[in-house]
Amino acid sequence: MTSSHSVEVHLRSGQEGCGWAREQKAVAVVVDALRASATITCLLQRGAAEVLVVKEVDEAYAYREEYPNTLLVGERGGVKVEGFDFGNSPTEIQRADVRGERVVFTSTTGAQCLVDCLGASAITVGTTINASAVARQVSAMALAETVPIVIIPAGLATDPSVTAEEDWLGAAVLAAHLGLPIHHASAQSFQHYQQRIQSDGLLQGFLQSSHGQTLVGLGFVDDIRVCAQVDLISDIVPTVTAVVPLPRGGQGVRLQRGTLKHATSL
Repeated sequence: MTSSHSVEVHLRSGQEGCGWAREQKAVAVVVDALRASATITCLLQRGAAEVLVVKEVDEAYAYREEYPNTLLVGERGGVKVEGFDFGNSPTEIQRADVRGERVVFTSTTGAQCLVDCLGASAITVGTTINASAVARQVSAMALAETVPIVIIPAGLATDPSVTAEEDWLGAAVLAAHLGLPIHHASAQSFQHYQQRIQSDGLLQGFLQSSHGQTLVGLGFVDDIRVCAQVDLISDIVPTVTAVVPLPRGGQGVRLQRGTLKHATSL
């Protein structure tokens, strides 16, 4: 049996994390804590058949032109894209009937990271609301395959220099649930955000973050409250199961509720 100490957990943000996941053939967990990770998880929990994640708004529109029975979900600047069915809002999805639906999703940052991780051993979506479920699945695969785990705080695609504290807080929650050694290069950041959670609480950390403040200003406090609940959803790990060619070129990634061992070669 493989020793748990043969697998380490790395925390690397944004594009650096995506590139490292590809290079190391790691198990990648993308954390966009406010709000893409929670919205995608809620879509699958509510019964969506699949969530196709694309980088660009135009790619989402083009996909629905080709496949009219498609729901469009997502945001730009925190606000629902014009012509989309739903915004990037877990509370909105929790009230929606999406059973059996094909969903196309795009967001400012989380969607970019998910596509850019292609080439990793496996790609999942994780956050606080499904922390235990993600921890169980990714640790099992990493131990079986003897590959590292990289938790990727998504950051801000439009400004990579910005430290998205909410994503690091979510990543710290996930790392703590894994119960595996934290690589020494990531240990200081992990400890810092663990201490923040212990002193201020996760909800306050989310609310006080720069992006959290933006969402408060847009009227999305209820979304932040949902996103701050640990293990709100206990059995959903959105997992990339296929690469999907898009109608006008480019590619997206299909996420479904499944186990990592069923993921196709990416």
